[in-house]
Amino acid sequence: MEKTEILMKIKDAEAKVDEALKKAEDQRKKSIFDAKIEAKKIIDDATAEANKLREEIIRKIRESVEKEKEEIKSKKLKEIENFEKIGRNNVDRAVEVLYNEFLRMVEHA
Repeated sequence: MEKTEILMKIKDAEAKVDEALKKAEDQRKKSIFDAKIEAKKIIDDATAEANKLREEIIRKIRESVEKEKEEIKSKKLKEIENFEKIGRNNVDRAVEVLYNEFLRMVEHA
């Protein structure tokens, strides 16, 4: 084999290596790009799911707070009704005591 023929084979081999390296680099870039796209999709999906869960948790908390508020309101209304009833009974007794006192005063006058 002549020097020129050997040099041609070396150049051909170098060209093939360069092309293989370029393909490998292109594939690496494509893989990274695809991985970034997939990662963004995963993040977007996770964010959407987290938002749904957050909204569900907030909805349940609001329902719970509303239920508790209604229970407290109902309890307090019953307490108010009891105080009102006690107050009416006290007024009735006070009127009766004052009326009886008035009658005693009129009888002794």
